[in-house]
Amino acid sequence: MNSQLKNELAKVCELIDTVIREDQFPESIEPESLKMAVKSYPSRGGKRLRPALLLWSCGAVGGNPEDALHAAAAVEVYHNWTLVHDDIIDCDEFRRGVPTSHVELRDYAKNKFALETEAAVKYGTDFAILAGDVQQSWAMDLLLRSAGKSVSVETAYALAVRMQTFLNRGLISGEALDVEFEYRPEQPARSEAAHMIDGKTGILLSYSAASGAMIGLNTPDHKHPYVEALGDYARSIGYAFQLCDDLLGVYGNEKSFGKPLCSDFREGKPTILAMEAYARLDESGREKLRSLRGKAPSADDVNMVRELLDSCGARQAVSDEANAVSMDAMKKLHTLPKNKYRDLLEELAVYLLSRNV
Repeated sequence: MNSQLKNELAKVCELIDTVIREDQFPESIEPESLKMAVKSYPSRGGKRLRPALLLWSCGAVGGNPEDALHAAAAVEVYHNWTLVHDDIIDCDEFRRGVPTSHVELRDYAKNKFALETEAAVKYGTDFAILAGDVQQSWAMDLLLRSAGKSVSVETAYALAVRMQTFLNRGLISGEALDVEFEYRPEQPARSEAAHMIDGKTGILLSYSAASGAMIGLNTPDHKHPYVEALGDYARSIGYAFQLCDDLLGVYGNEKSFGKPLCSDFREGKPTILAMEAYARLDESGREKLRSLRGKAPSADDVNMVRELLDSCGARQAVSDEANAVSMDAMKKLHTLPKNKYRDLLEELAVYLLSRNV
């Protein structure tokens, strides 16, 4: 990451951290454990990529990013409720080395009410679901407070409608498809997997960028050419990012990646990389990949997967697809006037898609 991008992202983090920390929406939530859970993930920090997309998209169309601060905080809080529910679905105990929301609440219940493990687990799960529900309401509240001196009520209303329709339906459908894939007796089609990625990853990025453009132009028109260009740019970046993430899951550094290498093959997840491999390998190679299901891959297993993906061309094919999608995204971006914020969006895309694989 170059120094300018790093500095600008740090500024976004500071701004969003302040808005979230000082916002009064959570203060009247009861009981205290629910309030604690609602504030937990949004207060943990992070890269704040979605707020950056929104703020810089606002600036890229000539708007003032300060007008978009509440909307930027809204997409961050919105992202966090999806993480809370994701962690429950995936039965994850840690997120970036810190206990997940339902685990925090489970331990709270054990200490506060001296519950047995089973009851504490149910308390943690129940309250984490409720925390995610409240976070979604908090996101909407922040978004509606975008209306003010520089942003019309009509524009803020249009953003709220798109959050409740375009974003909610698309993102939750993408998550549901991802969950259902695990239960199907047959693998999904490649087009279905790509559609799932678009819903689960791309649609919130697209919403963030398009919303920033709508605020910058102060228009309720989500079909404005600049709004569509930025939404399409971010959506493409989301898809390409996921392809790169699949590659990092095999070729990356386990410590920086945040989970064991080849875990997607262990879990039998229908990633684009896995589909490309199964389509290209002979039966012997496919059987070697299948042998990883349900076991923790050793260093030898990781090397075996890498050799298979390299030899059949799956690694190169997925890398080429990520590059092609990202190039298309850049073309969308280049329909906008050149300014500091367009440059930042371009640098952000380069950074996200050039991690070591």
